[in-house]
Amino acid sequence: MRAVRHTLCVLSAVAALAMLSACAGFGVYKIDIQQGNLITQEQLAKVKPGMNRLDVRNALGTPLLQDAFHANRWDYYFSDDRATKYGPFGRETQRFQVIILFTDDKVSKIEGEASPVEILTGGGERRFTPKALPPGAAPPKKS
Repeated sequence: MRAVRHTLCVLSAVAALAMLSACAGFGVYKIDIQQGNLITQEQLAKVKPGMNRLDVRNALGTPLLQDAFHANRWDYYFSDDRATKYGPFGRETQRFQVIILFTDDKVSKIEGEASPVEILTGGGERRFTPKALPPGAAPPKKS
């Protein structure tokens, strides 16, 4: 009798834990997260090989990553993680990455994928930086 009661108690505890763990996903709210610089195909089409860094910054904005060890590479990365209509059972993630490579402070190569459409809300025209040199930059060569 004692063994049956012990077995019944263990089975009840296992069943209770299984039921509680099954409910763990309900009611948990996860916020929508947007990170980085969204670059559209329209914006990326304005960047051409031979453009200088200031013109690229005016067209695309400040790069998300300017690595000190790879000074000739600018990374524009965008990630958008959103909940779907299925609540806690579905998340939708979009990722876009554009890499601009420079040689002698001129665009030499453009890699990656830009967003086909603008997916951010609000906003407006991009702001332009003044035609001034960034700190520590060499003056442009006159041709």
